Amino acid sequence: MSTPRSSLAQRASRLAGTGPAPQAAPPTHRCLAAASLAAAAVSLAADIVLATAGRTAFTVPASFGKFSFATYGLLTVLGVIGATVTWGALTRLSSRPKWLLTRLALLVTALFLIPDFLLLGTPGNPTGPVVILMLMHLAIAAITYTALINIAPVRGDPR
Repeated sequence: MSTPRSSLAQRASRLAGTGPAPQAAPPTHRCLAAASLAAAAVSLAADIVLATAGRTAFTVPASFGKFSFATYGLLTVLGVIGATVTWGALTRLSSRPKWLLTRLALLVTALFLIPDFLLLGTPGNPTGPVVILMLMHLAIAAITYTALINIAPVRGDPR
């Protein structure tokens, strides 16, 4: 019982919902920019709070540079920009952009947590600060996802 290749491709296309959604329009560039700026600002604020809590609650060695604003700030902003570009593309290419974004956000967040898990128990990376780093990743993902789907929703999307 073999399935032709085109059939598999068509099934994958239907599952991913490629093709524009009927009676829906992608968010404006202005809405995408506003969502990106809001996500970056709130994510950076959450990062600052969590990093400060991590430094207060745990002994953080000088070699643990992950709580440096320059380090997490740059990575946070790049992540938010990447998510915004992805959301903009999904809303133009998929009839199910929110469904796809949800799954991509979960996958990417899980992948970004892998290095943190690998840090646990290694010299110079105490467990407490590494857990705070994981919480930072989760906060950024949740904030960015929420900002994108609420500030830059698909227009005409029946909610």
